[in-house]
Amino acid sequence: MTNVITVAEDETFDAEAPLLIVGAGAAGLCAALAASEAGVNPVVIERDAVPAGSTALSAGLIPAAGTRFQRAKGIADGPQLFAADIQRKAHNEADAAVVDAVAHGSGPLIEWLADRYGLPFDVVYNFNYPGHSALRMHGLPTRTGLELINALRSAAEQRDIVILPERAAERLLAERDGRIRGVEVVRGDGTRERIGCAALVLACNGYGGDPDLVRRFIPDMATALYFGHPGNRGDAVLWGEALGAQLAHLSSYQGHGSVATPHNILISWAAMMQGGFQVNGEGRRFCDESRGYSEQATDVLKQPGGIAWDVFDARIAAVARQFEDFRDAERAGAVLTATTIEELAAAMRIPAAAFAAEWVEVEQLKAASGQE
Repeated sequence: MTNVITVAEDETFDAEAPLLIVGAGAAGLCAALAASEAGVNPVVIERDAVPAGSTALSAGLIPAAGTRFQRAKGIADGPQLFAADIQRKAHNEADAAVVDAVAHGSGPLIEWLADRYGLPFDVVYNFNYPGHSALRMHGLPTRTGLELINALRSAAEQRDIVILPERAAERLLAERDGRIRGVEVVRGDGTRERIGCAALVLACNGYGGDPDLVRRFIPDMATALYFGHPGNRGDAVLWGEALGAQLAHLSSYQGHGSVATPHNILISWAAMMQGGFQVNGEGRRFCDESRGYSEQATDVLKQPGGIAWDVFDARIAAVARQFEDFRDAERAGAVLTATTIEELAAAMRIPAAAFAAEWVEVEQLKAASGQE
């Protein structure tokens, strides 16, 4: 099916909006709030019955630099340091202008949402994420993306922002010169409508839910379990390509090397950053977990059966328990416990001798580095 339809200048639409936003996740709702404050009445299109998207599946944490929440905890940070961390993690391949905009805009975003809409942000202070040289992850009390998206939706409703649920944006409508005139959407009952707009914001996330695009741009992750919203079908990528836009940096992705299966529950990487480690089905540790959970995803896929075990103690579990996902995993029986290494190896069905040897080596590494 054609991704972009050419329309005439005098084309009529079923409805019109000064600003049309595709996607009611965190990005789309923040864009709608900002537009509303600027005096523009946005209309947000959302394919689900209730805004959720990938935001609701996440921990709802937002990295931001130089906030008052950091200063209250004595955390020294700023946009320049944040930008340097991003570039180091991206091997200096990221667009400097985009990185600068993200780094400088992150702090004001958090404080704007807190001051204007009452979102009770705080800084995660008892562990750090890979690649960050300062504690800068800001989250809401439950540490869930569901709390974040619900708070943003409530803020949008308070401003009387129109959100049209159960409408999937299927095709862009553009003039011959490429100027966007509107969007063709499919309603939940299968009927179609055309909504015109003076401006369009695409906040419809990535393409992880489209296996063909994953194979095209990230072949190493073609066999990975997709743990995101099924609506992430790469619509914006395909629209941009159809309009002649240059595609760049599409091999970047956020993978995760720690998803409990078959429960499909994310296990916080805090477990690794606090001193946990991973072993494969042979009881062997296979790489440095501190590089990050995205990097780890590729290495986990290379293990026998594409499976790895997270190994951590009760102290680490107490830290991870601040996340609802981890508590869900415990309730679902995804977290095994034992009083000895041999008992744990038996529960994991891995060779006890190999596992014990890895355990001893990890403890030695932690002692040498001064980690508890």
